[in-house]
Amino acid sequence: MQKDGRYDLTRGGHLKTLLHFSLPFLLAFLIQALYGAVDLLVVGKFGGGRAGVSAIASGGEAMHLLMSFIMGITTAATVLIGQYYGASDRRKLNKSIGMAMTVSAILSVILTAIMLPSVPWLVKLLKTPPEAAAPTADYIFICSVGIFFIVGYNAVSAIFRGFGNSVAPLVFVGIACSCNIIGDLLLTAWLGMGVRGAAIATVASQAVSMFLALWYFYRKRFGFRFVPGYFIPDPGLVKRYLIIGLPIALQSILISLSFMFIFVIVNSMGVAASAGFGIVNKINGFAMLPAGAFSMAVAAITAQNIGADKTDRALRILKLAVACTLAFGVFSILVMQLFPEFMIGLFIDIESEGAAEVVKQGTDYVRGFSWDYIMVPIVFCTNGFFNGCGKTFFSMCNNLLGTFVMRIPVSWYFSTLAGATLLHVGLAAPLASLLSNIIAVIYLISGRWKLRKNG
Repeated sequence: MQKDGRYDLTRGGHLKTLLHFSLPFLLAFLIQALYGAVDLLVVGKFGGGRAGVSAIASGGEAMHLLMSFIMGITTAATVLIGQYYGASDRRKLNKSIGMAMTVSAILSVILTAIMLPSVPWLVKLLKTPPEAAAPTADYIFICSVGIFFIVGYNAVSAIFRGFGNSVAPLVFVGIACSCNIIGDLLLTAWLGMGVRGAAIATVASQAVSMFLALWYFYRKRFGFRFVPGYFIPDPGLVKRYLIIGLPIALQSILISLSFMFIFVIVNSMGVAASAGFGIVNKINGFAMLPAGAFSMAVAAITAQNIGADKTDRALRILKLAVACTLAFGVFSILVMQLFPEFMIGLFIDIESEGAAEVVKQGTDYVRGFSWDYIMVPIVFCTNGFFNGCGKTFFSMCNNLLGTFVMRIPVSWYFSTLAGATLLHVGLAAPLASLLSNIIAVIYLISGRWKLRKNG
């Protein structure tokens, strides 16, 4: 590590490099997952009941859609900065940093202008149960007010990661999560503000996270000079940023839309199914954290190594990432297949009205979906590798094929069968991932991802 917080990921032992960079990612992802989980838990335990849990789950789906787009587009900054840092191209490196900040500021304004007036439409689109409609609208509206903070934090974190620094984002999101927990307990549990309190706490914690990240970046500099010229976007870099970022963002948002479609199917099955589905989705988020974290880490590591023309090193680290995440996937599926009722019961007052039905519905869903825990390691890690190579268009096409050829049609078909339960709906996800895995492995073996060096 250099004194300004930059890390060279093109040297050192393969496993050491992977774990050194991935573990802070994993902890950061874990803490971020706690945001939604804490909201769900506090509202479920302190007066929100089934309607409150359903509102957080439904609103969370809408915000996850937004977050997926933001994280997708800002990943382009990680790839560009990683490649230029690996290639020691300081001029393009600095222009990429300034461009990423400027584009992110413009993007936050556009997204806020889109989201705020769209709240009523989103609530209807999700087919939110009537008793949960009003709190769902409150949650989405309040969280949308904080879009500037979400974009800002993710943009600066993407810059850190391009430099091989995954520790700084971990520290800031840890502080933010602590603020979120305190805010939830204060506003929801103590002041009785319910879903609104949870949303306000989330926005406030995101603001803390963004300002701390910006302050740290300004203090450390990372070799970047804060001069106006770097913040004027270079058309060529903007084009490359969009070529890399838009496929990831489009892929993320369409996949999130597919899960929203499934959520609509589930919501039509009643508030108990909606709440059970929402709880399991939070658990799924934790179970898939290693795959998601290692995927992001592989993207950054690959970007630097591709820039330094060390393709073999990137491939070896990809294989190690798949092995590590697959081991955790096996552990997770065993837990959820053996103890689903216990895990789901952690998120709701089991003595409350209708709680038993929520647990039953959630158990049905997780018994089908949890098979995806051993499918996602390959598709997530190969996505990270291809994205780090700049081959984001292939990743997008592969994932959308699995989503729209398999996950959505199969979910819909299973839901129409006589006696269909959430077990059948849950099985669509692992089937979709299996298809994506087959295609990803074929593409990897073909070597077509390395035919043209990224400039």
